[in-house]
Amino acid sequence: IDEERVAIALERCRGLLLDIGCGTNELARGYRSRQGTAIGVDVWPWPGADVVCDTTRLPFQNNHFDTVVMLACLNHVQRSKRSQVLQEARRVLKDEGQLLITMINPLVGIVVHAIRRRYDPDQLERGIGEEEAKGLWDKEVKDLLAESRLQLAETIPFVFGLNRLYIAEKDRTGGR
Repeated sequence: IDEERVAIALERCRGLLLDIGCGTNELARGYRSRQGTAIGVDVWPWPGADVVCDTTRLPFQNNHFDTVVMLACLNHVQRSKRSQVLQEARRVLKDEGQLLITMINPLVGIVVHAIRRRYDPDQLERGIGEEEAKGLWDKEVKDLLAESRLQLAETIPFVFGLNRLYIAEKDRTGGR
């Protein structure tokens, strides 16, 4: 699933790229080798992460990135901080930029996390915290985007519909 997430996101990335929750930074490395400049940030000191920081306070200026990506990580953000992280993503995103999020639903997540627990460094080293989730329902992702003043432009299912790519942009209509 990880390779498919990176591949579907890379097809849509453009301009200066920020990968929030980058893990070992596969997306940023792939983007750099093909087409542009990318920075990967994470709260955990993964080998390959460019910046380790609190993702509720990103160390970048406003309206800086053309593409902000969050691959399979929003569910790993503490429930109480998810909106803050998305608001920070919005803050550093250019007005004409795009936010890409991939997410599985909790039922798929239960199965995937149980299987991956045996070999995945994320599961073995860091584990899953109390305020994290195995995945997020479609409605939860859409509600979080709206709450953060991000407008959903497109949803693309992939990996037999078990995963979704959400493409959002800044909501400039004055909505929530």
